[in-house]
Amino acid sequence: MLGSPAYRFLAASFLWSFGANLIYFFLNFHLEGLGYGRQAIGLAQALLLLVGVVSALPLAYLIPRLGYRKSFLLALALAVGSGLLLGFGLLVFPSLAGYGLAGALVQGAGAPLMARLIPAERRVSLFSLQAALTTASGFFSTLLAGALSEWVGARWVILFALPFFLLTLPFLVGLPEGQGTPPRLRGRFGIWLRLFLPQAVIGFGAGLVIPFLNLYLREKFGLSYGTMGLVFALSALATGVAMLLQPLLVRRLGKLGAIVFVQALSLPFMAILAWVPWLPLVTVALLIRGALMNAAGPVYAALVMDYLEEDERPGFFLMESALWSLLFALGSALSGVVQEAWGLGAFNYLFALTLGLYAVGIALWPWTFGRLRAVYRESSS
Repeated sequence: MLGSPAYRFLAASFLWSFGANLIYFFLNFHLEGLGYGRQAIGLAQALLLLVGVVSALPLAYLIPRLGYRKSFLLALALAVGSGLLLGFGLLVFPSLAGYGLAGALVQGAGAPLMARLIPAERRVSLFSLQAALTTASGFFSTLLAGALSEWVGARWVILFALPFFLLTLPFLVGLPEGQGTPPRLRGRFGIWLRLFLPQAVIGFGAGLVIPFLNLYLREKFGLSYGTMGLVFALSALATGVAMLLQPLLVRRLGKLGAIVFVQALSLPFMAILAWVPWLPLVTVALLIRGALMNAAGPVYAALVMDYLEEDERPGFFLMESALWSLLFALGSALSGVVQEAWGLGAFNYLFALTLGLYAVGIALWPWTFGRLRAVYRESSS
């Protein structure tokens, strides 16, 4: 079983995510160590995501022609090269652009390749397992990042992501090559926009606060790098456990019901994270909020897959990621400007706006999928 293509892909995803989590968690501190201010950090986060927006449509045509496995190999080369330059503080913004392109390649090729490797009836369980493994990798990588920051300083942690990227190579080489046909986009954008809308609203809200949670906690509670590494590691572990439980929830509530239930349940914990001044309760809220909000991801991917033809899948997930990233990046850039002006007090308003946008996005899920099957039938005919 462990030698099957699906499980080789799961192993590659785990290792890739291990390296990516090291970069994600310590990028802000790395940029601070290089002398960048808060506004520049917000712009760096925005650039990292905007690359995915610009490249989405070209990659939607390139990935099916190039092949899913070769797309992963190209992403690996970009991530290692960009991470090396970024780690040494060379060509920082071009390096971030290269790393963002690597992430876009993985985003576009990942779900379609998984859909090819597993039968439809096992998608929820294996998509959830993949998401749980890649998320749980954050537990170990952020623990490692916290320890490394105490040993070599936060300035150099990013370089330690590169060996984990390279370890994915044997698993990628062993995967069968998967190729598709370029997407037939004509007549599909109206339906795709219906699917995109909840994610876009949530993405903008997330961009206002999520990239800055580590800075927020450090400023509000004076946490050390090691303590923050432990807190975010536990958050990743909790999210992985929640993802493993999603198939059970899907059997009881259905895919759509499971998405709405877990995301709505996360909102009170976001409020605790924002406005409760007691660190133990804030830590628990951070763990539960992240677990609930992110646990819906694999169920959403499996649900969307039910409505997409194979040639649409790379293009859809790239465009969905691009739109989400665009709104997330705009939120990050706006948040950086507001924080530069108002300091820690800015988070009172940023969290309030995020909560409102999350609530709107969650309320849109039933509208999105309620009549989607009929809309698709009309489009197909």
